[in-house]
Amino acid sequence: MGLLKILLAAILILWVLRMLVTVLFPYLMAMFVGKMQQEAQKQYERQAGSYRSENVPNTDGKVRIDYVPPRTTKSKPSTTNGRVGEFVDFEEIK
Repeated sequence: MGLLKILLAAILILWVLRMLVTVLFPYLMAMFVGKMQQEAQKQYERQAGSYRSENVPNTDGKVRIDYVPPRTTKSKPSTTNGRVGEFVDFEEIK
């Protein structure tokens, strides 16, 4: 008789836990996803806000140059008669 009571109590407890999980799990997941969305939104706003503040156009008419590429002092190789490169004659070997 004692074994039957233990089995019935275990089945009842597991059934109650299953019911609670089916009710609480979607609610907990919705809360978790909502928090993740809020964090992503905050991060997006921080990034977009800093980008917007950097790219505000100057209204005084001055031009601002952020990057000037380095100048190369290499001279271009001279070409003969406007041709570029060399012609290499080859024979096909069979």
